[in-house]
Amino acid sequence: MKRITLLVITIAVATMLQAQKVALHTSTGVQLFSGTEAFKDAYNASSAGDTIYLPGGGFTTPNYIDKQLRIYGAGHYPDSTMATGQTFLLGVIYLQENADGTYIDGVEITSNVYFYSNHSINNVTLIRCKINGGIDIIGNMTNPSTNLNLLNNVIQGNISFSNGQNIGLFNNIIQGRILNSFGNVIKNNIFLHSYSGTASIYVMQGDNNDIHNNIFWGIDGRYLTGYSNKINNNIFVNSNPAFGTTPQASGNYYPVTQADILVNHSGNAFGYEYDYHLQNPASYPGNDNEEVGIYGGYYPYKEGAVPSNPHIILKTIARETDESGLLSIEVKAGAQKK
Repeated sequence: MKRITLLVITIAVATMLQAQKVALHTSTGVQLFSGTEAFKDAYNASSAGDTIYLPGGGFTTPNYIDKQLRIYGAGHYPDSTMATGQTFLLGVIYLQENADGTYIDGVEITSNVYFYSNHSINNVTLIRCKINGGIDIIGNMTNPSTNLNLLNNVIQGNISFSNGQNIGLFNNIIQGRILNSFGNVIKNNIFLHSYSGTASIYVMQGDNNDIHNNIFWGIDGRYLTGYSNKINNNIFVNSNPAFGTTPQASGNYYPVTQADILVNHSGNAFGYEYDYHLQNPASYPGNDNEEVGIYGGYYPYKEGAVPSNPHIILKTIARETDESGLLSIEVKAGAQKK
């Protein structure tokens, strides 16, 4: 394990020093690619099971991802990427049939994530990413995608699971809505959006979901619609929240004034400047006896959403060589526990 960690740190440092190059790690060695098309070039050169390391910067996305890959960025929080810069994927991410097992960690996706219509794309993980659009698993369940995990993400658009089942949505900050969710687990998230006007719009729509330990931030009470959802230990701002038809609900907290929930947040949009910790965690235990919200549960939100690969935390490069012609370079990289 130490040898693997050292290798990853070496790749990360070498990538940072060589003009922000993308590194493709294969069973036979490492290839480096440069330029805004570097991610596409690395993808084209990769095989199933390979790993791609993306430094800070903006990179055009491949036309699609149709092989199993592990993709690591440098992160998306500005204060956690001061030495590397944030990693931006410029465009849409399209996943196809052979992308089973793909893992994407620590990037900002400037558009949407799509699962091709009625393609069975399984065991995909999106973790510690910022998705400026939405996520759409397209189809009608004739060939469903299964065992998907969305963990510690910031998702600004809507999420539709119309061709997805056995999905885990844990410890995310979600600005949009959840649509077409049937039999999934939705725990320890913050739902920021507040709706007004159209009576048929709800924050979450679907049947037979396990909806536990979330914070529903919106003032409007149209939170949930659908049949037979299990709704436990969530915080609701409205005094008369809609739970849909035949819900199994217990242990929920309502009404809770917005000003009394989070340490620092205003409005209905995500912001890096806000603090999403609970003011009084002990006052809102979840159904697992841990706190409600993104810092509780199985996958507590990681400060700064730092990706799990070794992370460069300091970079100092002298502006000129010394009298001996040597250039002073100091780089510090920290290993991550998860």
